[in-house]
Amino acid sequence: MNKLYFGDNLEILREIDDEQVNLICTDPPFNSGRDYNAFIDDSLAQKKAFTDTWTWDIAAQDTRADIERRAHTNDTYKALEECLRGYDLVLRRSVSGSRGEMRAYLAFMGPRLAEMHRVLTQNGSIYLHCDPTASHYLKGIMDAIFGTDNFRREIIWNLNTASGYKSQVNGFIRGHDVILYYVKNTDTFVFNKIFQPHKPEYIKRFRKVDEHGRHYRDDRQNKTRQYLDQTRGVALTDVWSDIMSFQQNATSVELLGYPTQKPRLLYERMIKASSNEDDIVLDPFCGCGTTIDAAHTLHRQWMGIDITILALDPMRQRLKDRHGLEPSIDYEIEGYPTNMQEVRKFLKEGDKRKYHDFSNWAVTRLGLKPTRDIGDGGLDGVGYVMLWNPQLMKETDARIIAEVKTGRPTIAQVRAFSRVMDKNNSEVGIFITLGPISTGMRQEAESMGRFEHNRQSYPRLQFWQIDDAYFENPDIINKIVQLPIEWRIRPSQKSERHFAGQQAELLRG
Repeated sequence: MNKLYFGDNLEILREIDDEQVNLICTDPPFNSGRDYNAFIDDSLAQKKAFTDTWTWDIAAQDTRADIERRAHTNDTYKALEECLRGYDLVLRRSVSGSRGEMRAYLAFMGPRLAEMHRVLTQNGSIYLHCDPTASHYLKGIMDAIFGTDNFRREIIWNLNTASGYKSQVNGFIRGHDVILYYVKNTDTFVFNKIFQPHKPEYIKRFRKVDEHGRHYRDDRQNKTRQYLDQTRGVALTDVWSDIMSFQQNATSVELLGYPTQKPRLLYERMIKASSNEDDIVLDPFCGCGTTIDAAHTLHRQWMGIDITILALDPMRQRLKDRHGLEPSIDYEIEGYPTNMQEVRKFLKEGDKRKYHDFSNWAVTRLGLKPTRDIGDGGLDGVGYVMLWNPQLMKETDARIIAEVKTGRPTIAQVRAFSRVMDKNNSEVGIFITLGPISTGMRQEAESMGRFEHNRQSYPRLQFWQIDDAYFENPDIINKIVQLPIEWRIRPSQKSERHFAGQQAELLRG
């Protein structure tokens, strides 16, 4: 069952049969009006891992029309459609400004929540992580879809950012996120009560020690002894203040550099409370895989969905580092190419987003970081190679760039890339193609010259034609692309190893 999907989660959710999932824990994009950026290079524009802003456009209108069509034959969509019509009145049917953005966001989230409800088992639950910008709107939609009686709690996650936090904001500093907790059926839902350790002042009451070394206090009313080791602790409330956010602990060993990553302990808590071992946990917005990591740690099966292929590498590396899992052996991946046939199928529709996803995937195979999708100046990836500088008598960073061409490559494109190399002062350029490289293109590359390092000579402009040989043995890239042995892929933060049966340390200090 363990599976990762890459693509539109609405389409993928609709392919899942009814009542297949025991628990959904998810952290969708908030309608916060912010751009979450992953820094690519100090001298380049930032790459938007995803843009957390929304626009009332043709896509939003089409989604609303689809909801209305489904409402004629589906009670869940009927409830959703009625709820959104009510919000149309609240938001004055705006098509621009903050009201229009909210209408677009709700049109995006509505059908996804309807499908999440459908795939949940009768004993299933959902935890929807959001912030105060849209939580009250989302609660209205979830009340309509799940039913008001199936709302269990609004959990407040205290971000611990207000104390000592300096800000120029003229107002109260945001200090919490909201997690909406619903169940599918109030008669059958799973809930495992969670207890926290007693506070020191309570423990001090158990001053007496019996002949076996057990601490106790006298229960005068019942004339018995109350032993400390028989107390279960303090039942967890719906305000969670004991899990630090990464704003509070920016040096956590858990951080992977993913823009909206949340602490694993937060999701372990939800999974412990509302599922049992071997249950299936789903995260339709799985990002860098925190829910997936937490589910595997707690011996649950899991399914993760994300729209951006940029999430693949941190997620795959995390599963390998933490649990020793390998794709195609321990879990399946769908939605990104694993051979040339799938590459061609992936790119066949001419979808610009899919092209950018593929180019991002291709440059990251070389250890490069993607550039922004629009206005990237003719390059798709950038990185550095460490070269010895005889003038400075030390190693210095030399820039390496890449360009991806999925159509038939031409000599004009190679010449244009040569100019981009010169413009960006790049020591090395890698021209990535699917089609064959002509003799003229190779002659053009030779005219770009070579560079020297440790008495070895390397071509400045090189080619990588992606083929099935690469998919069969990815290490072959080190023979195709000739770079100094000192070529260093700047490593992403590794995840600490998880050992079954032990509680992994989550945060440093």
